[in-house]
Formats: sequence, structure tokens, C-alpha cells
Amino acid sequence: MTVHKFDLQSADYMRNPFPTLAAMRAAGPVIRLKVPLMGKVWCATTHEAVGNFLKAADRFASDGRNVEGNHSAIPRWMPKNMKLLAENMLLLDDPDHRRLRKLVDAPFLARNIDAWRPDVARIADELLDQMERDGNPDIVSGFARALPLRVISELLGLAGGDQREQFLTWTDKMTRSLGIWMIIQTIPALGKMMRYIRGEIAAARAGEREGLLVDLVRAEADGMQMTEDELVAMVAILFVAGHETTTHLISTGLATLLDCPDQLAILKTDGSLMPQAVEELHRLNCPVQMTKPRVVRHDMDYFGQPLKRGDRIIASLAAANADPVMFPEPERFDIHRDNAARHAGFGGGIHLCLGLHLARAEGQIALERLFARWPDLQITQAYNDREWIRRIGIHGYRRLPVDFGLQHKRAA
Repeated sequence: MTVHKFDLQSADYMRNPFPTLAAMRAAGPVIRLKVPLMGKVWCATTHEAVGNFLKAADRFASDGRNVEGNHSAIPRWMPKNMKLLAENMLLLDDPDHRRLRKLVDAPFLARNIDAWRPDVARIADELLDQMERDGNPDIVSGFARALPLRVISELLGLAGGDQREQFLTWTDKMTRSLGIWMIIQTIPALGKMMRYIRGEIAAARAGEREGLLVDLVRAEADGMQMTEDELVAMVAILFVAGHETTTHLISTGLATLLDCPDQLAILKTDGSLMPQAVEELHRLNCPVQMTKPRVVRHDMDYFGQPLKRGDRIIASLAAANADPVMFPEPERFDIHRDNAARHAGFGGGIHLCLGLHLARAEGQIALERLFARWPDLQITQAYNDREWIRRIGIHGYRRLPVDFGLQHKRAA
């Protein structure tokens, strides 16, 4: 059986992933792949196979303990706080997943997120004000990372001040950790994060907070409330999971628009195209490139491959989003692409991204506010000199320095 090795971390791949993704699909809709840190796994590569995989919770388990003869993917040596975070909704199967999802779904419905749009715009403007005051030219650190963190902290109703700012700093550091050693170095900060979250939960229970955290503390599903550990894991995953996608959607989306001036001109002429543009930017850049491994529940033939119970399988969301069968000329940014919203970037099935409506709103508003503030904005690095995050499964810039284009504005 052929085990394929594709370089999914190099700067060359980050600059142009499409040849590699095409080679993966050419190897088959489901292939055997060797992935750093994961080892040998099966991988769905086509839009059809990825879509099927995402909806097949009856065939693939998120929690290995639900497969006979298997065990948890969480190592025994993992520190207690990390284990607590690992036991989150993303890695659970029904009925546990369904119970937790029901507790948190409502605030993230599209109609409820729409009510938050003015607040997202306010936070975006405040961050752009800060970038101008500080003279910080890096869109990633000054805006793309900060925006989703501040939005979710206000949505939850966390207390403001120095403690919240420190918490946001810790969270940002955790999501930027690369490699086992750097993750181990973040353990002291993780402990402080957990203590902060538990303190906010206690304040919410005491009636000293307002916002989603209070709703989560009081919510019940199937006659049960979340335990404190489940609440801590839920708050942490809302920050970590939502933060990563939106950050890279904003930075890569901005870069794509600036690199495609004809498409940007269309968008500036017709702002009603922004929602469609953000879907196409998500499809093209695919900030989260692959799913977490799931475990095969029973022996089966799957898209022509002999999967065995206990095997691990992932889906390449990036390869699905670049499948020409679904998206003709997939490497081209097309603001008028009418099926862009069928991209796989938000997952699917029972694990469809909880915060997809929030991520869409943040992406739309971020780009609207950026070009409203700085219509002559330009990236100051040549494309081949840009710094990419070299972490497998993530497609985003480490930093993206820009020129605000204020010289013309000041002269006028």
C-alpha cells in the first residue's frame, strides 16, 4: 500500500498550495498519508469524499474511546489543565457532543450574531485607531489576531481591565505555540488562564457579569447543566478555535484582495458583494486546512480503500476547496463565483463550526472597516518575502506589514 508524503508546511507550499493539493487529489479520493506528529493516516482529498467524511459520524468517531479496542487520543502524560482543554466539544461524539452543542448553539445563530455587528464594527475601529496611534504596521498583531479575541471576550461578558488583557495575551500565545517544547513552555500561562476562567465563572454565578457566560452557567439541556470543567473547556475552545480561523481569514483575505486590484475595485464599487467575497476568500485561502483525526468505527471499503477498525482518518479541507470538479479554476479568486459558499472550510455534519456566522460577520466587517479607514492600503513586502506560519493544518501569515496610505490623506 502506497504511503504518500506531501510537504504541507514549507514556505513554498504556503505561497502556492495548489500543485500539492492537486497531486493529493490525483492520488485518489482517499489516500494513505504520512503527516508530522500524526504518523500514518488515511486522508479524504476530493470535495465529494471530504463532504461524505464530515457527515459520517456513524462511521468515524471523534473520541477513540468509542471504538472497540481503541483508546483516547489524549496522552496520559499530558498535564491536567491540557487534558481538561482536550476534553472539549470538538473531540466528543453524540450524545455528549449533542448535549453540549444544544447548550451553546442559540447565541451563535445568524439572527443573534447580526445583533452583534455594530459591536464588532466598534471594536474594529478601536483597533485601527490603536494601530495608527502606535504606528504599528503589522495587520496580524494589530488587528487580525486582536479582533476575534476582543469580540468573543465581550460576547462572553468577561470583565475588562488588566486581567482580561493579560488573559487575551495568554490565549494569543497559546495559539501561536509551535512544536512540543514551545507548548510545554506555555503550561504556566495555561494554569493562569484556567484560574482566570474559573474566576469569571464564579462571578457569573454570583450575578456580577452579563453576557453569554451567564447564559452558559444557567443553561440546561436534557435536564443537565454543564459541569465547571465543561464550562472551562467551552470558554477556552470558544477563544482558541474561533480565534484561529478568523485571524487567518482576515489576513489572507486582505492580502488576496490587495493582490487582485481588479477584484478589489469591483468590491469597492459594490459593497453588497462583501458576503460572497468573504466566502470565496475562505475557499481560496482555507485558513484551517484539515480536520483533526477521527477513528474508523468498523472495517469498510471507503472510496475504494480498505479501512480497518481503529485506523485514523482526516479530511483535507484545503484539497476539497481546490477541487476543480466543484470549483472551476480553483486557484483563481473570483468575486462572482456563485457556489463559493459550498466550501468545506467550516467543516460539516455534527461538527459544523459553531462560530461560522460570527467568523463570517467578523471577516466582512474587518475588511469593510480596513478599506473604509485606509482606502490606499498597501502591503510593504513582496509576495515571496512574506512570513507564513509554518504549522501544519494552518494557512496564515505570521505577520503582514502594511503602509496605511495616509500620505495622500494628510496632504489633502
